[in-house]
Amino acid sequence: MFRRIPHPSPALALAGAALFVGLSGGALAAGIVPLARHAQTADSAGVARNARHLGGKTAAEIAATMRGPRGSQGAAGPAGPGGAIGPAGPKGDTGSTGAVGPIGPQGLQGPKGDKGDVGAGLDIVGTVATPADLPAAGTTGDAYLVGGDLYVWTGGEWTDAGPVKGPQGDTGPTGATGPQGPQGPAGPKGDPGGVSGYAIVTSSPVTLAPDTGDTGTATCPTGKVAVGGGVKAADPSLIFMVESYPSADGSGWSGSADAFDSTTFTVYAVCVTAA
Repeated sequence: MFRRIPHPSPALALAGAALFVGLSGGALAAGIVPLARHAQTADSAGVARNARHLGGKTAAEIAATMRGPRGSQGAAGPAGPGGAIGPAGPKGDTGSTGAVGPIGPQGLQGPKGDKGDVGAGLDIVGTVATPADLPAAGTTGDAYLVGGDLYVWTGGEWTDAGPVKGPQGDTGPTGATGPQGPQGPAGPKGDPGGVSGYAIVTSSPVTLAPDTGDTGTATCPTGKVAVGGGVKAADPSLIFMVESYPSADGSGWSGSADAFDSTTFTVYAVCVTAA
């Protein structure tokens, strides 16, 4: 970018030339100096004429009053140091009373109080059938039983204090044994009791091969029924009992078993005469 350099005024140029010639001396200087004076006079007249056109102000005065657009806001400076603490202000007025707070939790139980004075007590005067039968008045502490309730004179009226009934007492001791009562009459004859014709019968030995099973039956004699039974093994360590039960018609007893090895077992039946 190029900057235009302003030209000097004619008076300034002639003054410079006169200075140069004056320093040189001679006839040339005598001719230049009047010319320079004329140029200065002409330049002063031009300045005055320009001042009239500019409202009586010079270019420098006008430049001093001219202002460009406002620049942007600069960044905020750092915070200054804190000021000294001011004096305490006057005491404010007392505020209004606040609302009542919620009820706090229940406190611990206080110590037991002193024993009170002996009361006047009650005097049960008697018993009447109904409250209407009570006397018109009485002495404080007088009481009447009315149908199981206790009515007490409290100074101005008879007050029903509720039923008069204490707590249930402890069980009393067992009484002495009473005398033996007379013998009762004979009862009617009962049905025949007991069993008859008791007998034990067995089955033939039942032979078992290793890892096999079988069933045997002991049959009661005619007219008898089985009321029990069981199984007896020749070697209990070689047999596993499976079932033991009476026959469906009660005529005998059956038993079943499995064998771990060769062995035998026998079935027994307990028989009695049928009633």
